[in-house]
Order: sequence, then structure tokens, then C-alpha cells
Amino acid sequence: MAEGSTGGERVVGIDLGTTLSKLAYVDESGRPVLVPNAEGELLTPSIVAFTKTGILVGRDARREALANPSRTVLHVKRQMGNPKWRFKVDGETYTPETISALILKKVKQDAELHIGPVRRAVITVPAYFDDARRKATEDAGAIAGLKVIDIVNEPTASALAYGLARAAQDGVSLVYDLGGGTFDVTVIEKRGNEFITLATDGDVELGGKDWDERLVNHLAERFRKEFNADPREDPQALAYLWVSAEEAKKTLSRREKASVPVSYKGHWGNYELAREEFEALTEDLLAMTQLTTEMVLEEAGVTWNGIAKVIPTGGSVRMPMVQRLLEKMSGKTVAAEVPVDETVAQGAAIHATVCVLHSNERIRELGAEAAERLGRIHTIDVAAHALGLIIKDVRTLQYRNDILIPKNSRLPTSVAKTYQTAYDGQQKIVLQVVQGDAPDPSACIVIGAVEVTDLPAGRPAGSLVKVTYSYDRKGRIHVTAEDQGTGRTVSAEIVRQAGLKAAQVAEEARRLSVKSIE
Repeated sequence: MAEGSTGGERVVGIDLGTTLSKLAYVDESGRPVLVPNAEGELLTPSIVAFTKTGILVGRDARREALANPSRTVLHVKRQMGNPKWRFKVDGETYTPETISALILKKVKQDAELHIGPVRRAVITVPAYFDDARRKATEDAGAIAGLKVIDIVNEPTASALAYGLARAAQDGVSLVYDLGGGTFDVTVIEKRGNEFITLATDGDVELGGKDWDERLVNHLAERFRKEFNADPREDPQALAYLWVSAEEAKKTLSRREKASVPVSYKGHWGNYELAREEFEALTEDLLAMTQLTTEMVLEEAGVTWNGIAKVIPTGGSVRMPMVQRLLEKMSGKTVAAEVPVDETVAQGAAIHATVCVLHSNERIRELGAEAAERLGRIHTIDVAAHALGLIIKDVRTLQYRNDILIPKNSRLPTSVAKTYQTAYDGQQKIVLQVVQGDAPDPSACIVIGAVEVTDLPAGRPAGSLVKVTYSYDRKGRIHVTAEDQGTGRTVSAEIVRQAGLKAAQVAEEARRLSVKSIE
């Protein structure tokens, strides 16, 4: 091990969740440990509330959301990478990155009360996050004052946390990750100290929130029919209804029936819900996860007989309907060997430690045996989205997606393509980059334009330029270009449609540095 040391700064893993966020580190023995927040809880609600006296994040923000829902932000993770979403309050405007940074700053400053300075972190993302969402997550970390040493996919983190990195046997596992706002399913193979993702897919707008919403609408309709008044019309009544629906969902995960009170305009309703009724209301949501799971198995080239273990993770897998589905599909007993709310943060902490050890740094707090064991771990992820270019088909004269890097290609990966200049003296080439495997570009995610500039002056039409497109280990997209005539590297930049510029990230970090968060 090299002489470099972390210098007493803890390297941590952070699960930045849609509904709950957590922070963990690896102790001397190599065991991941979740760090409690200032309230003494391991799970911090991913809620931000703006009061007249300051900013609340977590449990206090959840209470504030009931009194002042218009001044509170929930589920911001679903807005990551959305250039149109902004939250305005008290004359200030906040991006999804900045709201997420407030959550990260809360878990960071609370953890520092227990484990000392925190500077470097791995932050988790759903495996199906695209380039814009991954960049937004990295930017949120930077705004919060963190050096983001890596972005790791949540299913990969869960696999590490499940002890696959220790004494588990080699084999193929399926990670079914149903969180508060997103869903992923990933097939991962363990070969010795390597953890190789074979295939992944998911939905960034499917999670426990959608089960809650079905209950919200169901209860509101029952109330409306009884009292001719709709609690969804009033923000405060609706906020209370959301809380009641979430609590009812949790109760129905433990019991066959739940009683739900609903009040609005002086009327009180008390509605009994049976688990069977709740499951009927949401069976199509569950069916969507089944369809994705079967598709990922096919893309991985394995059958259920080839799956050694099913790993359930995410708070929403507590619903009995999910447990039954997994056991029905797999034909195996499915048990959560690690608390489902904690697996991602634990795995992120392991991954953060592995990243530092691979850079030949010594982690002062880590024992020699644990450092040796964790230093042997390697993870290999895949591209959740195909990478393509918009081109004009010479036969149909229609624009189509020309796939350069197929979905589920192992990371990092790159591909080069050669282009010809169209006219004498051309010094710039512009190419449209998309993520997705649909032939129709409108059905794909437009990343932005690649601008290849500073080509040598005076070159004739037909001069060759080689452009290399790549995915790095984080699933982020990069481009480089080379003039084939001179062999000289030329400027190539992705002008993204979404996301903050470097100067904006720095400005948001400065703005946040003077704000107090409770």
C-alpha cells in the first residue's frame, strides 16, 4: 500500500434517495456502518422546507410540509436532469441540483458530528439514470461541498452490501430495487473478487410514491362521494392525505386491514382498507416491474434457473405483494439479509473505500486485513442506455438514431467514427447525440450537440475527422476528436441541453455555503 493517506477525512457512501437519504462509512474491520443524523435516526427524509427563519431538511421538514406544503420540496430526485424544473421561494430560485445539495449537506454535516470531517463521497444513482441525471447528481455533490469520487449504481451497491464481497459463493444474482421513487432490476455475476453487471433496466418514475398516489386518489374519491368535497383541491388537506396514504400502505404491509381517517371542510371520513383491495388498486404497477425483470433476464442471457440469489432492496419491497411476486417468478425463497433501507448506503461505503484503495491511498482508520480484502474487489457496470447519433438515412431521407454503443455494453467503453468535411475550409462539425435504442430520435433522450471545432484552416472538402465517443465507469458520456490529416487532437465538446455549467455549479456552491440548514 502506498504512503498516501486520507489524512483523517472520512470517505463515505451516500444513498441520495427519493424519499429517504442515508450516509455510511466503513469501520476498521471493513464493515459498513450507517451514521445517525442529528436527530439520532439512520434515515433522513429527503424533504426540504423553507421557513421564514431558515431551511429545514429531514424530519422537521416533513412536519413543516403539512403546515406549509407550498414552501416544501418532496421527491426532487425525480426532477434531476430536468432543465425546466425550478422551485421559487422568498425571491430565490432553486434547481433540482441545489435542492439535492441541501439534502446532501444535511447528511454530511450531521455525520461529521459522529465521525469527523467528511470531504469525499460516492453517491448512488438508479442504474437507469441517464447522462443528464448522473451529471446533476455529481453537481449536487459539488454544490454541497463534497468531492464526488464516483457515482455507483444502486443495484451494484446492494450486491456489495449483501456480503457478496466477503465469503459468498460465485454465481449470478438478481437485484430487484423498488425504492420510494425509482425502480431498477439488475443481473450481477460474482467471479472471485469481481462483480460484473450483465444487464440492467428500470423506470425512473416508478416507486413507492406511485403506490401512495393510488391510495390518495382512491381515498379522495370515497370522501368526495360521501361528502361532495374533494380534499385534493386544497394543498394542505392533500398533504395530510398523502401522509395518511403512506401510513396506510405501511400498515397494510404488516396487517390485513388498515383504517384511514380523512378530513376536509369540517367533514370527517374514516375508511377501512383491506390489503387485497390495495393490491388490486396497484396490481398494474407491480406487473410493470415483472415485465422489466423478465426483460432484463433475457438481455443478460440467463434464466431463473441460473439465478443463485434474489436480492430485494428499497423500502417498497416490504409490501407482501412484492415478496410474493419475487418468489413466484424465481421459484426461490427471497429474504432480506440486510435491512432493505440500508443496503444501498452500505454498498456505497464499501465502493468508496474500494475506490480509495485502488488509488493506492492508505485509509488510516482501516485495518490491514480489511484493506487487503476490500482492495481486491472490482466492479464492472454496464451502460443503461444505448448511445447514438441522429443521422439522415440516405434511402428514406428520414432522420434516425444510429446506435454507436449498444445498451448493456460493459463500462468503460468507447467507439470511434470517421466523418468527412462537407465543404472547403470547414472548421466545425456539429453532431446530435442521443441515449436510447429506439430508431426514432424523438423516442430517445437528447443529450445535446457535440461541437467539433478548430479544424485546420484551408482543408479541402472530404477531409477526415475521427470522433471517439465513450462512456466512463460512472456512465457519463465523453467525446474526443482528431484531425486525420495531421493527427492533431481538436476541440470536441458536448453542449448539453440539460444541466448546470461549471460556473453555475460554483455559484450555487457559494450561495449554499452561507445558508444554515437544520
